[in-house]
Amino acid sequence: MASAAALFYSTDSTVETLNRRVRPSDSQREYLLEHKEELATWLTSDLDDLGMDISTFIQGSYKFHTLIRPLKSGDEYDVDLGLYFKGKPHGKVDPMELRHKVQRSLQRFSAGNVEIKSIEDPKERCCRAKYTKSFHIDVPVYHETPAGRDVRLATLSNGWERSDPSAMLNWFQNSIGGDTTDRAMIRRLIRYMKAWAALTFRPPIMGPSSLMLTILVIDACAEVVTNQDQDDDALAKVAKSIYERLIVNSSVPNPIAGDSDDDVNRLNEGDQANFVESLAELVDTSYRAVNCDDTSEAAVIWSEAFSYVFPLPDNLGVLASSQNGMIVPTPEIHIKMSPANSDVVEKIYNGHVDHARIGQGMTFEIANSEVIPLGARVKWVVRNSGSDALSISDLGHVSDDTGSYKQWEKAAYHGRHFMDCEVWLHGRLRSITRVSVNIDRVAMPPRVRAKRPDYVKLMRR
Repeated sequence: MASAAALFYSTDSTVETLNRRVRPSDSQREYLLEHKEELATWLTSDLDDLGMDISTFIQGSYKFHTLIRPLKSGDEYDVDLGLYFKGKPHGKVDPMELRHKVQRSLQRFSAGNVEIKSIEDPKERCCRAKYTKSFHIDVPVYHETPAGRDVRLATLSNGWERSDPSAMLNWFQNSIGGDTTDRAMIRRLIRYMKAWAALTFRPPIMGPSSLMLTILVIDACAEVVTNQDQDDDALAKVAKSIYERLIVNSSVPNPIAGDSDDDVNRLNEGDQANFVESLAELVDTSYRAVNCDDTSEAAVIWSEAFSYVFPLPDNLGVLASSQNGMIVPTPEIHIKMSPANSDVVEKIYNGHVDHARIGQGMTFEIANSEVIPLGARVKWVVRNSGSDALSISDLGHVSDDTGSYKQWEKAAYHGRHFMDCEVWLHGRLRSITRVSVNIDRVAMPPRVRAKRPDYVKLMRR
């Protein structure tokens, strides 16, 4: 029914949509590209004495234009910079020795570079440079024979593996079709699925790789998505198609013939079972959402899958499910405002915050806790919006209430944001109460208590 389609994608770049919230901004992509080019220039220059031609090739999600921003604490942008050596037969080049030299070059590059946080220990299929601003660059090392395109990847335990990222890029571009609109939608669907996976799976439980999801989404789009589908309906179809495929066969064949990796699904048995179970929940959520006639109700259901990343309508206010035809009672939220670094209550708002300054403390409290049913869970969901928050990819967070029915937050970004009080019962969202918070750019100065003379104290009521 596409009742929430406008919350997924809009041609108006100023509208808050799921696509806008998960996709890096142009300035963020430029920042990543700048550092990628700086590292590429260093590596090709520093390693030019090895007697082979050296080139670089940016690959993966960045090249596919399906990159997503970090969505939760600890996440990072992932940029893949392939480093290619050419000029000798494979048998004349030792993969371990080449990996060691690249690792040493990265360590030299990082010396004195304030942008780099660390050079991690070598991984099975790449070296990694971690940067201070929530991103890392993976450097897989390849060798190409002088005659013909025979590309191998240097691994730590398996020596040279057949792997050709440029062939994967060609497959991707050919698979998503020639129509600009079709290509754009498929890329968005891949981002949505990657965002869902990033929010759903946390170590030690592993989720599907970016490449695995990309292949699954492209295959599903070819099977079930039509030109008439909008993003929400298309995502529901894609999720169902992937689920039905994987319960029959967990294998996800590599579309590039000749690569050493015949199956790109590297999940172990337990993680695979968890992935399929989570997919079943996504299918249930998505079909409940697309069968809603009301945009607000559909948006709330979609937020079960995408949490604080999914944008809810500004005018949502209070939304509650019904029981036996009667609307269930919902929490009433009072907000106590305090200066920076102080617990002194200066003002109390009811249901909304008209004005807050950056640095100001806010205590959100359920004033009518008796409406919370026995066995229910309360979640406090912060949804940040606006350029200040998006510029550093702080879209929000979720806090489970511990029974106090209170949540403290600090005003951090200019703009209009939301605190959503969610009540969950039996695994379903029972009600959501929105509190809009308008934050001014001016920082709140710390409260300084000066000693007052006694005669002033006597005048206080």
